[in-house]
Amino acid sequence: MTEAKATLILLAVAVLLIPLGVWAIRAAKRSRRALAPLAGMVALLGFFLTADPPPPPPAETATPRPDAEDEDDSGEPKD
Repeated sequence: MTEAKATLILLAVAVLLIPLGVWAIRAAKRSRRALAPLAGMVALLGFFLTADPPPPPPAETATPRPDAEDEDDSGEPKD
């Protein structure tokens, strides 16, 4: 009985999502034409204002361990 319930739930979700997807695609095609000047202005602005680069990975910013000759067997630094 659980397989039948899962099938019905998936069918109901598909019946609800497919028309919503079709509507979204049609609305996107209509609005694309209306917002073309805005997209051009945003692209022009993007040429002059660039985003900051991402920070370096943690491996490059980690502090190095002290040399092995500065430590004794316990891991404590020598005085």
